[in-house]
Amino acid sequence: MDLNFVGQVFLKMLPALPRTLSVTVLPFIAALFLGLMVTLPIVYKIPVLKPLCKVYVSFFRGTPFIGQLFMIYFGLPRMFACLSAMDKIEGFVLTMALNSSAYLSEIIRGAFLAVDRGQIEAAKSINLSRMQTLRLIVIPQAIPVAVPGIVNVLIDAIKGSSLAFTIGILDITAVAKIQAGITFRYFEAYMAMVMMYWFIVLVLEQMQKRYEQRIKLTSA
Repeated sequence: MDLNFVGQVFLKMLPALPRTLSVTVLPFIAALFLGLMVTLPIVYKIPVLKPLCKVYVSFFRGTPFIGQLFMIYFGLPRMFACLSAMDKIEGFVLTMALNSSAYLSEIIRGAFLAVDRGQIEAAKSINLSRMQTLRLIVIPQAIPVAVPGIVNVLIDAIKGSSLAFTIGILDITAVAKIQAGITFRYFEAYMAMVMMYWFIVLVLEQMQKRYEQRIKLTSA
């Protein structure tokens, strides 16, 4: 194995790193909000919306991401003329947001259910509205419970972003693929790629550990 070549490919991938992060972080932020919106009808058992949200979650968790990507990017513009101008980045971001939101909704739902029911009943007894209860009692206690799962979904999203090259996005996977095709050094090129993904994941894991340590200190 030529470690010098691994280093060269690693450096060539750096300019593509911001794009990889942008097609992961931007949809993930949207997915957090969407996941919360999907969770609420399920937790509060809102008629009509609850079964629709459960179907939504089941579909995006039960089908392969690449199939969702091709369906949304290649299929939807042919069915709806208003989407014909959708570019590669928009198509990928939309798919990633929808996919991640389904997983996040389950994590958020579990965190909500972990909150002591007695506190919610106490909030009702002092005439707090549902939104006030959610904002003042449920969400502050649910966040520490949900963070590990949320970080895991973000890690999965970062790894899933490696499929962006399949619709022509020049991310770090695409750069590695190009270098492998030019030099025929497939092992070294893809080794550089996986090392970069691994480095990103390690950074996230360290951030999660520091957050959990801070929570333990504040709750001690």
